[in-house]
Amino acid sequence: MPFNIGIAVVTHGMAAFETNAYCQNDTAASDYGKCYNVGPGKAVFVQTDTTTWPIDPTTGDSFPCARDGTCTRYTSTTWNRNLGTLFSFTGKQAIVQYIYTRSHSPLLIFGRIILLAYHPIPSTDDAYSFLFPAQVYEQTTWPIYDPVENWKAHLNPYTISIGRVFYLRWQGTMFTPVLNLVAYEDNRNNIWYASYVRVVYAYESSPLAVVPLDYDRDYVQYQELRNAFGFSINGVDQPGWNADDIIRVLRELFPNRAWAVFDDRQYVLYLYNLTPDYVPDWLIEKLAPTAMKVIQSPADTAVAKTWLDLLNERNAQIPPQAELP
Repeated sequence: MPFNIGIAVVTHGMAAFETNAYCQNDTAASDYGKCYNVGPGKAVFVQTDTTTWPIDPTTGDSFPCARDGTCTRYTSTTWNRNLGTLFSFTGKQAIVQYIYTRSHSPLLIFGRIILLAYHPIPSTDDAYSFLFPAQVYEQTTWPIYDPVENWKAHLNPYTISIGRVFYLRWQGTMFTPVLNLVAYEDNRNNIWYASYVRVVYAYESSPLAVVPLDYDRDYVQYQELRNAFGFSINGVDQPGWNADDIIRVLRELFPNRAWAVFDDRQYVLYLYNLTPDYVPDWLIEKLAPTAMKVIQSPADTAVAKTWLDLLNERNAQIPPQAELP
């Protein structure tokens, strides 16, 4: 059985090569609550004081970085914050092969290995992931390499203006139908972190739904959608059982959106509210279709452009594709 390779890239205020993304959490500083050098995405800042920094339904959040659009502010503390589902394959399994995380944060506790943890199933209680079933006591200097589990971790490989740096690399084989991204916050207030995460996984060759979806709003609530194909945060590696079923469900649920379906038996890429001009080169290289068939042409080019922009953003296509008319 041939396998496809999927790549999930998740950024919380930090690009692949950014080495000085940080936020100011010293309440005595004149720039308290500001975040610097962040992007793409937003850093995470936990500040529960809604009296000093209220959230107005009209004007929005008054906390500095939330107001600037450089952070996502949370007004409640938690031990472990689920930052999203990377993939969820109903009735199928993926093989996680590689994990790389790099994060900036203010306190040592957020510079530990459990800052960005991965769980085969959603978890809110356990701070440890499948990578760390036991503490490593025999190694006391950084970087740390565990030959049993084949991971390498490093604290402060470089310095940033405020905070600490942590990275983790792991390569191996783990079968799981679901992978979630979880940050350990230790139930702290007035903390922040920025991160860059890259995960590589494999899955059996299948028909694919090529449509960027929001996991909670667009995917989980539709049983028929979950029966037709799996979810991937990149909007591409979403395997199903039958291309015709995927097309039928997408036409029923999202008639006004743009989407594509790849038939891996005929190697045909079906386009809905799209034309071939909107299909990016990197997607053609990945799927290698022998033909593209338009099910419905776009009545509004903005719909097709939105599909393209979201795909490029979620698949870290930098520089972005040239703007289409």
